[in-house]
Amino acid sequence: MSLLRSLARVVVASVVLMAAGSVTARAETSAGLRGGLSVDPDQFLVGAHLNLSPVGENVYIVPSAEAGFGDDLFTLSFNGDVQYRFDVSRGSQVRPYAGGGLTLYYVDFDGGSDSELGVAVLGGIFFGRTSRNPMFVEMKAGLTNEVPDWKFIFGINF
Repeated sequence: MSLLRSLARVVVASVVLMAAGSVTARAETSAGLRGGLSVDPDQFLVGAHLNLSPVGENVYIVPSAEAGFGDDLFTLSFNGDVQYRFDVSRGSQVRPYAGGGLTLYYVDFDGGSDSELGVAVLGGIFFGRTSRNPMFVEMKAGLTNEVPDWKFIFGINF
């Protein structure tokens, strides 16, 4: 149980650092909250993300962390996603994106725990991109057995 508490502290510290880093970073960097569902394991997900300034034309790195509850498991995902955000007409409040990334996936189950590294592809849509709090919906498909088969995420940036 102490390992679970230690991991929970790491997640909380990561969220605090991401939020603190967004205050001192360039204007395009923001932090946000995310939540959703995963399939295999079937879980409810809550977490946070950091929406960094672009590293190239329309290319963004979006680190995130999620805790999963359900299916007789507790999970932690530490994601390093790369997104390509497609250009749409000027003034549009919608911006689709696609990408992929690596996930460090920790699973705590009745008989012990395990950590794995997995790969996923993703796609999503930003809404209200010029508003103070843009939101997004995202679907992620696990390409390896070490991560959930599917994730459906909703998020908001601050």
